[in-house]
Amino acid sequence: MRLKTKFSLFASLLVTMVLAATGLLFMTFEKQHLIKETRENQIALVKSLAGVGREALLRNYDLFLIDYIKIIKEGNKAVTYALFVDNENRILAHSNPQLLRQIVKDTIGIKAQSSQGLLIQSYQRASEEPHQEIIDIALPVFLGKQKKGIARIGFSMTVLEEIIEGTLHETGKRVLGVALGVLIFGLLGAFILAATMTRPIKVLVKGADLIGQGKLDTKIKVDRKDELGWLADEFNQMAERLKKLDQMKKDFLSGVTHDLRSPLAAIESYVNEMLEGGVEEFAKTGIEDLNTIKNNTIRLSRFINDLLDAAKIEGGRMEMEPRLIDLSSLVTEVTTIFMPKAEEEKIDLRVELPIGLPKVFADGDRIGQVLTNLISNGIKFTPPGGTVTINAEKMIENPEFVLVKVSDTGVGIPSKDLDSIFDKFHQGKDVFEYVYRNDRLPEDMDKALDKFHYIREVREKVKKGKGTGFGLFIVKSIVELHGGKIWAESKLGEGATFIFTLPVKSGKIKT
Repeated sequence: MRLKTKFSLFASLLVTMVLAATGLLFMTFEKQHLIKETRENQIALVKSLAGVGREALLRNYDLFLIDYIKIIKEGNKAVTYALFVDNENRILAHSNPQLLRQIVKDTIGIKAQSSQGLLIQSYQRASEEPHQEIIDIALPVFLGKQKKGIARIGFSMTVLEEIIEGTLHETGKRVLGVALGVLIFGLLGAFILAATMTRPIKVLVKGADLIGQGKLDTKIKVDRKDELGWLADEFNQMAERLKKLDQMKKDFLSGVTHDLRSPLAAIESYVNEMLEGGVEEFAKTGIEDLNTIKNNTIRLSRFINDLLDAAKIEGGRMEMEPRLIDLSSLVTEVTTIFMPKAEEEKIDLRVELPIGLPKVFADGDRIGQVLTNLISNGIKFTPPGGTVTINAEKMIENPEFVLVKVSDTGVGIPSKDLDSIFDKFHQGKDVFEYVYRNDRLPEDMDKALDKFHYIREVREKVKKGKGTGFGLFIVKSIVELHGGKIWAESKLGEGATFIFTLPVKSGKIKT
């Protein structure tokens, strides 16, 4: 069953139930109101008779009272009898003229005679109509402080109920007519509302189908300010993220192809050259060629290791061997490896470590991998004459961790990329355009190099050492597996600083 149909049926059922409940409550309250109103009218009629009886006593004119009782009896179908008695319970006026001047001796009459105020009694009258229930209402009449008579009217409950039921029946028909009208409009409104609610969903479904077909440029337009509008916005953002991810995947595949093909082509070229050149040629260039082959092999190995590490992290299979290690020695060891590269690039590679830096509980090889990646990136994105600095210190606000910083004076990172640089496939290829357009070069670089030369030189360095896009993803994963955190701070054109924390005690690492 379609959502539109379900929604329409649900809304229709809800409207019907509300109308039924409202109608039932209305009829119940209406019946109670009619009963209350009928009783008030009965009492008012008895009070009216008492008032006429008082005037008749004052004027000693019973005929006026007899005529009024006759009017009461003829004007109200529910009145079974009406009478007025004196203080001796003698009938002065009665709806049945044959009972005039008789003494009332029945129980109801005797109780009414002894009453000093309004008295309502109920009894079964079997003389004329078997099992007919009568409501007798009596009200004494006083002249001064002396009770001089009693006004009484008997009402038939059977007739009263018929009148009330008839009134309710007429009211019910009117209520039913109104309810049917409301129901029709409610059903129509429910259908329109269902159509309005499901139309954006159809648009979302169509958009999802187009994205499933690979059309990642799909955008849906839902001009609403409610949850469906928010859902449409989230859908468009998801489509944009998928588009970016797809582009990153394409860039990654292109990079993988290049990074696999280039070293293999170089190795093949040098091997062929060595085979064709013979012993004499090998004697001249063989050692240099073998070193080139070795470097390309290392490059391939590093690339494959990144892929394997990323797969292990994704599958939760990254192996860790934590132990207490001397962080100062590890930083010095890794930095020493990069010294020749830094000198070749004319970059000042500095290590600033305090005396007494505590040991950290970590996997030395993995933390070495983190430092290697961050230092390598720092050198890659820093122009000649720049500086890459590694320092560490015990955190003052949280002594259970050591803070490590790797800073450079390179091109920096756009603020919009600071949250995404640790994502898979991410590569900061747009940074040069940002630097160029925003003219945010450091002052010392402006004095030393032409702006265009600066950007071109760093761009060429990055092209030569283009990575897989997994480096910082692996770095972040390793740090977090140690129970630490990592983040980046940067001012475009003035360099970047990568900061991460490591625990000094066991219990933080996730194995």
